[in-house]
Amino acid sequence: MSRILILLMFVFWLAWKPGYSLPTTLGAAPSLAIFLGAYFLLVIGTGIWSRLLGDRLAVGNFNRSLNRLNKVLFAARIFVPLWFIVGMFLFGWAEDVGRILRHSHFDLTQTLPGIILGTLPAFVAWAGLWWSQYPADIAFREQGIVSQFEGYLPVHKPPTFRSYFASNVRLQLLFMVVPVLVISLLHDLLRLGATMTVGTRWELNNAENPVTWLIAAGLIFLFAPEILRRVLHTEPLPNGPLRRRLEALCRRTGVRYREILLWKTQNNLGNAAVMGFIPQVRYILLSDLLVETMDDEQIEAVFAHELGHVVHKHMAWLVVFFVVLTLLVVAGGAWIEKWMGNAGIKEGPAQGIVIAVAYLLKFFLLFGFVSRRFERQADVFAARTMELSRASVPNSSASDMLIAARQLSLATCAPSPKIALAPPRPHGPESGHVGNYGATVFGSALHRVAVMNNIPVRARSWCHGSIATRMQYLRDLSTDPARTQRFDRFMLFLYGALIFGLFAGAAFCWASNAIP
Repeated sequence: MSRILILLMFVFWLAWKPGYSLPTTLGAAPSLAIFLGAYFLLVIGTGIWSRLLGDRLAVGNFNRSLNRLNKVLFAARIFVPLWFIVGMFLFGWAEDVGRILRHSHFDLTQTLPGIILGTLPAFVAWAGLWWSQYPADIAFREQGIVSQFEGYLPVHKPPTFRSYFASNVRLQLLFMVVPVLVISLLHDLLRLGATMTVGTRWELNNAENPVTWLIAAGLIFLFAPEILRRVLHTEPLPNGPLRRRLEALCRRTGVRYREILLWKTQNNLGNAAVMGFIPQVRYILLSDLLVETMDDEQIEAVFAHELGHVVHKHMAWLVVFFVVLTLLVVAGGAWIEKWMGNAGIKEGPAQGIVIAVAYLLKFFLLFGFVSRRFERQADVFAARTMELSRASVPNSSASDMLIAARQLSLATCAPSPKIALAPPRPHGPESGHVGNYGATVFGSALHRVAVMNNIPVRARSWCHGSIATRMQYLRDLSTDPARTQRFDRFMLFLYGALIFGLFAGAAFCWASNAIP
């Protein structure tokens, strides 16, 4: 979720236009002091609270304190982009930046220098929250040593603040900021090249052309994994039984990739990830703590979860999702602008507020729902894959595996003659539902992830859902094949709704004259 919040700050800045800010009677200096002062108080206040909480951990309830920490930090992270919007529209931060970067012949506010300067206060506050969080986080890690001993997990020395801060900079800020800044740089170069080609001056004060943004974003999006693998400090997973086991799983599921990477986090994070649209630049990452802490079967289950995102093309569907909602926001903004013009209402600030509110509604109401369903589908894929791995299907083709793993229809029909499954399982291997073995193995892997990362199993995650809920859902699916069928049908309906929304959004844009 943190990465989405970071991305939204860039979206809000790029969506702002001159005239959107509301008039203020406070003056430039007081407005700026209030805007920056709120971020300062946020960091200092959470820092004091974090240190007091860390000192009281030994005498308090560990799980309750941990839940309280997660809630406070969640609220603080949400506050940063919300206050950023308030600063732009109410306290004139965007106008202040514009006065520095806007001149008679060019306007740099929507270029790379403007993006860096404009979003700088929000990102400084974001990084400052790591200073606030550090004392309580270290205290929680020390308290979690007991559970790690009880779970026969390796114990590592808590990181220094320098290591802690650098790790968060890599994982959160640089992971999102570097691709966005590279996209902005390429966008500026494309516009400069186009302007020089037609023989006109470098006019950056013209209205933004969405075509150049789309070209720049598309190119960087395809090749971003090559940048991110270096940002995250990775190296190829060493050759051995584990690597050969994961490579065999990729062959069985038909997933192509560039490399399986060991993600070096100095044993601070137990996680896995997949990056890349096309196989030539697709990387599958396993963190050092995860490889060290889990057994090979659990690692395979987590690895299968990441393959599930590839098989079901979740990254592509998320792009469709954002395109749909962007089309609806653009069309709605054009309709509101026309309505306000007819009503004689000044459109600048009001239109800006409408766009900001629309994006916030999209973010809070819809993205979390879609993201959690994609995570659940990847969980189901992992559980099914572990069932098939146990059953041993050496002669099945990639398409057979995908059909068996997805099982979007006819889940109770007889098996394909191409698939040789043995030994039989309680509900029959041909059903393609989540079996008890797959649910148990992947559930144990999820629980181990919670323990190694010091996460309460019942802690809610906006993008993923709680680990306890995910484990229970797989157990429920394993008791009745019909439940898996219903889940498959729901996901098919969700994908159909996204396709419908794509066409409906385009039609809405055309009808509202948002698209010339």
